[in-house]
Amino acid sequence: MGTRDRRTPTTGIRVQRRIGLTGAQRDMLQACERFGWRLAFVRTPLEHPLPVLFATARDYVVVREDGSIDRVPNLALRH
Repeated sequence: MGTRDRRTPTTGIRVQRRIGLTGAQRDMLQACERFGWRLAFVRTPLEHPLPVLFATARDYVVVREDGSIDRVPNLALRH
């Protein structure tokens, strides 16, 4: 019997991660996913949620509230 990677979210968790995102963020997220980016997590600071997308282990972006992409976000990530 194989083991399941628990880091890979199930469908329900993927949907929950998108709750609270602006329409512009959801649109940009869908566009990025078509090009192979994946939603890793959503930071929830006091202002608004910030989805963080990864293409590779070191190539990531943040989608701002207006749907724009920040390629050099001010995030401290643990690797």
